[in-house]
Amino acid sequence: MRASDWITQARRAVSSAEHSMSGGFYEDACFIAHNAAMLGVIGLLIRKGITETGPSIYFLLKKVETATGELLHKARYLDTLFVPARFPYCFEKGAPMDYFDQATAEEAIEDAKAILGFVETELD
Repeated sequence: MRASDWITQARRAVSSAEHSMSGGFYEDACFIAHNAAMLGVIGLLIRKGITETGPSIYFLLKKVETATGELLHKARYLDTLFVPARFPYCFEKGAPMDYFDQATAEEAIEDAKAILGFVETELD
């Protein structure tokens, strides 16, 4: 079982998201926050013996019976950031950097931290 490696990488991704945010790379911070939560949830699923991957935190987290509605809401929010934070084709004009701001990045990071907190509690 390599669940701990997934959790370790998830924690590092949160730090990377915070670093991106502090540099004004808000779209990157949002994408990385999504990645952090995804890594954490996959680590939890591995520990539970559930073989499931994919980029949707929401659908991954739904596999965990103790996931609350609030956490699933945070997962859905992070999922909405996954593609638009990276690709200009998601917008009529401009690039992702034009659409993501500090408040959005802060919310994404806080949601990722909440999901990781849940994952760590479940693993204890």
